[in-house]
Amino acid sequence: MIVYDLDSLVGVNKSESVSSMGLSSSQSLANQNLYIFVKENFQLAHIEPTLSSDDSTQVEEKWSIVVIRDPFLCRQFCDDVQFTLSVSETQQRAADRAEAEQTLRCVQCNDFYSEEDNKVGQCVHHDGFVYDNYSNTLTQWSPERAIEQLLIEEAEAVQQANVGNGPLTNEQKERAERAKQRFRYICCNQMLQTSGNANGCKKGKHGPQNITRNEWELARDNNQEYHEKRRRLLTIRAEQHQ
Repeated sequence: MIVYDLDSLVGVNKSESVSSMGLSSSQSLANQNLYIFVKENFQLAHIEPTLSSDDSTQVEEKWSIVVIRDPFLCRQFCDDVQFTLSVSETQQRAADRAEAEQTLRCVQCNDFYSEEDNKVGQCVHHDGFVYDNYSNTLTQWSPERAIEQLLIEEAEAVQQANVGNGPLTNEQKERAERAKQRFRYICCNQMLQTSGNANGCKKGKHGPQNITRNEWELARDNNQEYHEKRRRLLTIRAEQHQ
């Protein structure tokens, strides 16, 4: 019988790379040749009657034991030698595969994703509330409510023009356009947009899955760091008007 410690003999290379799709990680076998040698010898293990003896109870045993701690290396080896998994391992693999392929909705960017493709840089979002930059008190708004308000104002402007049986004047258009630009994200001061795919200032992984969208929005709107930033902006403006 021979015992192989695959973590020590073979090992695993782990690497990370950054691309336009975000941060990705990969794993590979460090010593491919030694891995093949151990795999082939493991598959040659057998128990069979001794050919040189007339006693059928005499058997020849050739055992191999492989010790593996690294999860990636263990899965790779079990798959390559077609090692029979236990019922619990089979069920766990099926559950992991189903979870990886399940379509989820990100609470941060509100987009759909699968855990299998969830990498750093995939989720682009703002993690702060918005404020009315034209307001003396820098009134706080949630982005969702601010977008609703801008759409309402846009619809009202069109309705007023229809009632007056004429297009908006240049002054009215300029006033409406300025009003659209008054909402800013506290996290980066980027202007809130009602349409298009405006990029967020934060990049990361989708999730987390343990909270709801409403819970995430509540945490965003009550972020103490951004509330302090808003208070500093108010103080600066008050000092400028003294």
